[in-house]
Amino acid sequence: MSSSIPLPIALGRFKQLPQRSNEIWQGGLVRLPAWVDNLVDPDGPPYRPIGALWVSLRTGLLHMTLPQEGEVAGADLALKGLIEFGQKESKRLAGRPSIVQVRDRELADALSATLAALNTTVVRVEQMPAVAEALRSLEEATSGGQRHAGMLEGTGVTADQLCTFADAAADFFRAAPWRQLTNEDLIVAKAPQIPKAMRHVCVLGNAGEQFGIAFFESRQAFERIYSRAGFLPQRAFGVTFGPIDDLPFADVDLWEDLHLPVVNPQAYPLAADLASDGTMRRLNAKELTAAEALLRALAQTTEDELDSGSWRHEVKPFGGTVTLELSLPLLLDEENGKPSGPKLGVMPRVAERASVRMGRLFADQTFESLDDANTAIERADADGLFEKDAEAAAGRPLMDLEEAQELAYDAMEATGRLKIKLARRALALSPDCADAYVVLGDASASPQEAREWYERGVDAGARAIGAEQFAALQGEFWGHLETRPYMRARLALAQTLGELGQEEEALDHYRQLLRLNPNDNQGVRYLLLPALLEQHRDEEADRLIRDYDGDVQATWPYARALRTFQVEGNGPGARAALENAVRVNPHVIGYLLNPDSIPPIAPPHFALGSREEAAYAAEALEAAFEATPGARSWLGAMVGRLDARRGRPRRAKRRPR
Repeated sequence: MSSSIPLPIALGRFKQLPQRSNEIWQGGLVRLPAWVDNLVDPDGPPYRPIGALWVSLRTGLLHMTLPQEGEVAGADLALKGLIEFGQKESKRLAGRPSIVQVRDRELADALSATLAALNTTVVRVEQMPAVAEALRSLEEATSGGQRHAGMLEGTGVTADQLCTFADAAADFFRAAPWRQLTNEDLIVAKAPQIPKAMRHVCVLGNAGEQFGIAFFESRQAFERIYSRAGFLPQRAFGVTFGPIDDLPFADVDLWEDLHLPVVNPQAYPLAADLASDGTMRRLNAKELTAAEALLRALAQTTEDELDSGSWRHEVKPFGGTVTLELSLPLLLDEENGKPSGPKLGVMPRVAERASVRMGRLFADQTFESLDDANTAIERADADGLFEKDAEAAAGRPLMDLEEAQELAYDAMEATGRLKIKLARRALALSPDCADAYVVLGDASASPQEAREWYERGVDAGARAIGAEQFAALQGEFWGHLETRPYMRARLALAQTLGELGQEEEALDHYRQLLRLNPNDNQGVRYLLLPALLEQHRDEEADRLIRDYDGDVQATWPYARALRTFQVEGNGPGARAALENAVRVNPHVIGYLLNPDSIPPIAPPHFALGSREEAAYAAEALEAAFEATPGARSWLGAMVGRLDARRGRPRRAKRRPR
């Protein structure tokens, strides 16, 4: 029906079609299995267009009518689609329907008032299988032939069970247990109602990317994933949270039709067993009950229970009561001195801890010579004092802050929940333990939360140093062990502020850290200089380059070359500076020309002149080169010149822009 034809005329033409007593059409307004970008709010969620779909039960023919721009998808659109169906398919349908089936009560009432004049009966039905099948076919057609089943298609799952699961998922997301657990924490859950494949659980979300819970068949299966970088499992079994367009369309319909709860637009739960080939198996009724029980138990778990390493919860998922025995085996193993599985990102501070213990041991002693001091240290080491309990090593009771610092050192070397537990114990002993705040900040699930911990760490570190010592030690902070926790907290705060877009505040912290410790044992200059170059803060960048003129790492000569290019362009000075930088590390220039090739995970250490060092330098300076007009083209031209001078073909490829 053309939009220009008035409705009475269109109805008149439709009435002229013969009415068939055995012709039944099923349909109405439906949400289409497709997502459309939100043009009104580009940052807003996508939406599903609504159209009018009608299916002939006798012939299987179907017709879809979409609203025109500015047209409301209401009863008029449904009627328009119905009339279009009869006219456009008049030859194959050979008539109009005697019965029209719809699901929506309001639409049934609206159509009845109009179709009564055509002697057509409008019947409201609870299920429209022909429409559902048509939508499934459309979904397969728009997704390359692969349709994902909905939750109610899991064996034995009912709408009532789905409602209780949705409530549990919302409670879990609100509780945000990933703030207290890391991806390295394995939870073992025991109960008769929990299938074997779901008894080993990991809470996802501490990294701030994927939230939910993952199930593993065994502890070994968990450790294979978290101890092998780049290892991809054959399946991903669990409950994850994401935006609505991550759900199968069948689930989207359920959430909207049943008005199921959701905490925020990024918190729609997907309970599924995903294979590496993209196929998806939905949970059966028993598995969904187990998932709901675990979500409820974890939402109710306190930090004290986590720190205990084993706890119990009685929960009431759909169909009954489940008593769960929960434990953190890796935490318990570490506390009992057993091997505890994967060690990810451990940063031991053995040398610093030993120095702190020596300081305590010899605090009240004087030595006539360096040889006497070394002899005393060797004797203490031979006696095993540095291997013993910290209090025994000191030969005296520890003060609260000293004991808290020992726990903080332990926390830095621990993994998973044990790291958090030790940091909390440290702060319970002394709120002035800055390193404990840093540990909790590092374990935070969001930069906003991390910033709060680091800010508290900076304040605690300043209190521990004291105002008088703080003023007296400026310029040599890192040389005094009692100032290092403060320095670590302040650097972590600065980096987090930069991540949050508060660049000016971050730069000020970097400047102050260098003022307190010009020797820059923390490498603050490698963070400050690239930012200055990117923002064209020329005088400060020049001064910083001069202050560390003898720096031997690759970042410095490449930064100097970029700064020279900013001043003189492709002049002799810039060319000479770049040639010198290439001599220091020839690999950096290739990464700068193709930043996508920079390894995503930086190694913990690197050798001078290595590719690992080059990746660090290129990652630091890439934005500064990008912000300098012509710098990338200059690099590309210089690669050819340098290779020609060395008599070898050009290797580095300019990154397409």
